[in-house]
Amino acid sequence: MNRLNRTQQKRKLSLTKKMLFSVVATLGFFTILETILAVVGVQRGDRIDDPFVGFSDVNPLMELSQRDSGEKILSTAKNKLRWFNAQSFPKIKPPGTKRIFSMGGSTTYGHPYRDSTSFSGWLREFLPVVDSSQKWEVINAGGISYASYRVAALMDELAQYEPDLFVVYSVHNEFLERRTYRRMFEKSQLNLRSHALLARSRTWELMDRMLKQASKWTTRSSKTASQSANTTSSGAELSSDVELLPAEVDEILNHTIGPVDYHRDVDWRANVLTHYETNLRRMIAIAKRSGAQIVFVTPTANEKNCSPFKSEHRHGLTPLDSERLEMLANNAESQSNTANAVEILEAVDDLQKAIQIDPNYADYHYRLGKAYFALHRYSDAQQSLSSALNEDVCPLRAVPKIRQAVERICREMRVPMVDFEQRLRQLCESEHGHSILGDEYFLDHVHPTVDVNRRLALWIIEELQSRSLVLGTSVVDRSLSKSLAAVETKVLSAIDTELQGFALRNLAKVLHWAGKFEEAAPRARDAMELLPNDPESQFLLADCLNNIGRPDDALLEYEKLFANGEDYPRAFQAYGELLAEQGKPSQAKAYLLLAILQNPKNAGAYHRLGVVHLQLGEFEFAIESLEESNRLYPGDAATLFYLEAAKTRQREQLDGH
Repeated sequence: MNRLNRTQQKRKLSLTKKMLFSVVATLGFFTILETILAVVGVQRGDRIDDPFVGFSDVNPLMELSQRDSGEKILSTAKNKLRWFNAQSFPKIKPPGTKRIFSMGGSTTYGHPYRDSTSFSGWLREFLPVVDSSQKWEVINAGGISYASYRVAALMDELAQYEPDLFVVYSVHNEFLERRTYRRMFEKSQLNLRSHALLARSRTWELMDRMLKQASKWTTRSSKTASQSANTTSSGAELSSDVELLPAEVDEILNHTIGPVDYHRDVDWRANVLTHYETNLRRMIAIAKRSGAQIVFVTPTANEKNCSPFKSEHRHGLTPLDSERLEMLANNAESQSNTANAVEILEAVDDLQKAIQIDPNYADYHYRLGKAYFALHRYSDAQQSLSSALNEDVCPLRAVPKIRQAVERICREMRVPMVDFEQRLRQLCESEHGHSILGDEYFLDHVHPTVDVNRRLALWIIEELQSRSLVLGTSVVDRSLSKSLAAVETKVLSAIDTELQGFALRNLAKVLHWAGKFEEAAPRARDAMELLPNDPESQFLLADCLNNIGRPDDALLEYEKLFANGEDYPRAFQAYGELLAEQGKPSQAKAYLLLAILQNPKNAGAYHRLGVVHLQLGEFEFAIESLEESNRLYPGDAATLFYLEAAKTRQREQLDGH
């Protein structure tokens, strides 16, 4: 028996040694191979490809042209100007020049305005004042609605143009486009990290080059659409694991009226966040490969004056729960629309009870935060408003985990970070006595005012100077104050107020479309200040006021609209309906008739006109209008109800004669 045990132990040790020798031999082989490749000049691969998505086509941002002098110039491609500012710069960087690319989404772009008042535009003006010893090029590469995976792909293109620095503010657009992440659960963090580690080896880089070259030959020899459609920007074929996205942004919101297609999906949100972290690492690798520095900006958003884009009740609510929630919400709404502290406290109590029943409903948290704010309980307000943002089913503002990802990766990778949120909260505290961010600093849910963009540019320079990435006089040095003020005057005086008015009107239209009437109304007013007597802005304001329960104010705005003598057909039906609701059927009839003349197939206008005729005792006309409404939109219960009422009243009238 002892001899048998010794034999088994010997065999076991022998197997262990075999495995150990195999590992040592394999590592030794790759070590020797890496050494040989280093000697022959093969560089390490610093790229991290996106493991989850690719693009159906590649449309470069920059196009090459040549001036009469022979100088080669890169300019924004015409087919990209829908999403990007027009920018241009020499292909070969002039001596003594620092080239900076600003990357990100619409905030980087400067939305709703343009490049000149974006933080990139301010950087372009401030940097020569801070350090005049060299020339500065600041190229605004912010793309409207661009998420991190598109930003990283764009960085890969721009990395070939001698960058010195990438400034990245890519935080708010991660949930805009639909991705399925069908293979996400099979790709663990260990898998992703291992892939990233191997991708930095010379062996991997050599194999990657060989595969791409082979793929290029295959692509050239094959004319089939399926093969060309599955080719990435570098020419390598996409893995079946990689999801193919359109060449340009295709927002979920483009396919709906409001955010109706968004629903709570915990797994999808987690996958988006994993993808986001992967792309931050990709950006750092791209910058490193190009020899450039990179700095990230943390997200910040309007929390006090921006309600959630969509709230959704938790699954499993009983009918009793739903009834209770409706009662509590209605009570809270009536109690919170007051300056009476006692009534606001009652609203707080009702909202807390609602949250106990359904802690996932974002709007309850938002309204509770607003109530706390009215009571000057700022710490409680901050917590509730943060919960509202986090529970938003349509997260068009960066959720807290986006910020955490930026902070963690900057710390791990030792990359500079501008804490935009903390800086803005400190400013808010000094100016308003609290740190809850709202309309004072934002034009909508995420886009900063011109002044906040100016401040962000200065905070970026300050951070870069603290890292010795920008030299010259410290931006906080008082000796620069006059020069910086002169830059501010120059930029502000060059603003085209009419274009700014159009931008604000467009912003109001988007918010109005999303059903965010409280947020849209101030922007419509702002637009009207810059565009006097603009009928579209006037209509937007009137309709917003009506939708937030201010019909008298809405009527005044409609009267101003039509007093200007403007023919604005879009307002005919809305004004007619409001007049009818306010007990003015004769006036309502005139505008509803105009709405029908403008669009003879408008079933809704025929319906409302029929109801007005019924109110005026014009039963024959009521029947005629309601029957036409039913013909255009058959089977509507309300139309059929009023049609039967009109016929009954007509019979009664005839019987009375």
